[in-house]
Amino acid sequence: MSARLILVTGARGFVGRRLCRRLLDAGYRVRGSVRSGPAETEAGIDYRVSGDIGVMPDWRPLLDGVEAVVHLAARVHLQGAGTGNSGAAYGRVNAAASDHLARQAAGAGVKRLVFLSSIKAGAAARQDSSGEAGGHDPYGASKLEAERALSIVARDTGLEVAVLRPPLVYGPGAGANFALLARAVARGIPLPLASIRNRRSFIYIDNLCTAIALCLEHPQAPGGVFELSDGPPVSTPDFVRALGQAMGKPARLFPCPPGLLLALGAMLGRRQAMESLTGDLVADGRAIGARLGWEAPLNLEEAMRATFAAPGQGAG
Repeated sequence: MSARLILVTGARGFVGRRLCRRLLDAGYRVRGSVRSGPAETEAGIDYRVSGDIGVMPDWRPLLDGVEAVVHLAARVHLQGAGTGNSGAAYGRVNAAASDHLARQAAGAGVKRLVFLSSIKAGAAARQDSSGEAGGHDPYGASKLEAERALSIVARDTGLEVAVLRPPLVYGPGAGANFALLARAVARGIPLPLASIRNRRSFIYIDNLCTAIALCLEHPQAPGGVFELSDGPPVSTPDFVRALGQAMGKPARLFPCPPGLLLALGAMLGRRQAMESLTGDLVADGRAIGARLGWEAPLNLEEAMRATFAAPGQGAG
């Protein structure tokens, strides 16, 4: 019997690269979609060009023989001038394109789709239900819109849809805030984080890949929305201290009022990043544990050590 063929979108992204290798090692056949012609190859991965997902490509040539899809491709950041309306851009790529892919997948006979959403979608949903004032984070709102669209596709077509909501994903090769913090700690730069008392969840990339693989392998359709985390939430200073301990370069932290950090972030055009560092964003992993029996293979300290034990990690 031939090994199951899995299509992974966003196959060259931070999570996509790691997941493709994990699936290959587990005995799957892997087809990876990329937005433009591949400049490199990796043994065992069948790279295919989808084109820009924001213009609704025809996925059907990539879906031939595919049993399940892991949809990772998304728009995460919009920075600088000329990016247009951020809400519309996020919505087109993260929500409309996900609906389009799922409908074509169902039409091609794909059985299961695993969608990588975000813990920020949960925050947007809670804001909706509570009637909180204030604008939605456009990224979280677009992921929530995608989740709702995919639930309709599942109802209408029978496609089995599992939604995973990770918090900040870290590990070898991680960028964004994690990379900035790691570089600052490695260089001994003092960080104004010691007075922050927020609670945040995090997920190590291999823990995330394990959860995705479980959603592919579970014999019953794992339909639903599942939040993920390495374990109990921690404050941003505690996360940075764990990072420094794993690097062997203790983090240098000093106190600064969170409000001042937010104001500084707004002045520098980085308010969203500062809100991410100072705010509460906690994942509840009980649902995936009860439904699928998943728990994080590595806790925060173990995952940090694994991150900086990887070749090329931890350098200044």
